[in-house]
Amino acid sequence: MLCKIADLLIDVPAAGGMTSRCKDYVTSEVEKADIVIRSELYRPERYPNSDETLIAYLESGWQFYRQLLAFDGMLLHASAVAYEGRAYLFSGPCGMGKSTHTRLWQQLFGEKAVVFNDDKPALRCLNGRWYAYGTPWCGKDGINVNTKVPLAGICFLKRGDENSIRPLSGLEGAKNLLAQTLRRFKDESNLTLALSMVDRLMADIPLFELKNRPEPDAARLSYQTMRRAAEEVGL
Repeated sequence: MLCKIADLLIDVPAAGGMTSRCKDYVTSEVEKADIVIRSELYRPERYPNSDETLIAYLESGWQFYRQLLAFDGMLLHASAVAYEGRAYLFSGPCGMGKSTHTRLWQQLFGEKAVVFNDDKPALRCLNGRWYAYGTPWCGKDGINVNTKVPLAGICFLKRGDENSIRPLSGLEGAKNLLAQTLRRFKDESNLTLALSMVDRLMADIPLFELKNRPEPDAARLSYQTMRRAAEEVGL
């Protein structure tokens, strides 16, 4: 099954429910695939209590994001929302409220705010500009849109008694990014690529930490701060 994902041609095995997940990405293009996902390389023993569908989803995603590193791309575990022509990503550990926060954006801004990947957007740097993409690897609720949006900012969420936001840089920013991207590497070259992508992302895209309560004021604060920072650096 040939799909167009993140401006690349991806050969995805049709087994394990991936046909339905990839339906909005299937292409009639006939060129050679940039990335080939191989079902014979799936490792079901990693998931002893999982069914075939979940294994195919997890293993195909891992193969895609690992190979994406060779195309100036990377994974970020985040909920991605598009608004006013920019993509804003909200990242953090599982259960930190990423989806809740992007839903608050939708509550504030209505249908103009679109969540285009709720778990694992793909990021690519093309001609010096970063973009976020919807992908079929998007979490249990399947929230995704096959789209490409200029990336304007990344915010790492923490729970707080009140809403406050601050910029991240240096070691602090790197630690947050590395904790939410691909970490299972087969060889040193992929690790080197991942570290290089993180360095480039930090140099180009404003990073923030938001301590927040699950309320509209938190979404308003993140939007105003991230939009202002993006405008200041010409994004």
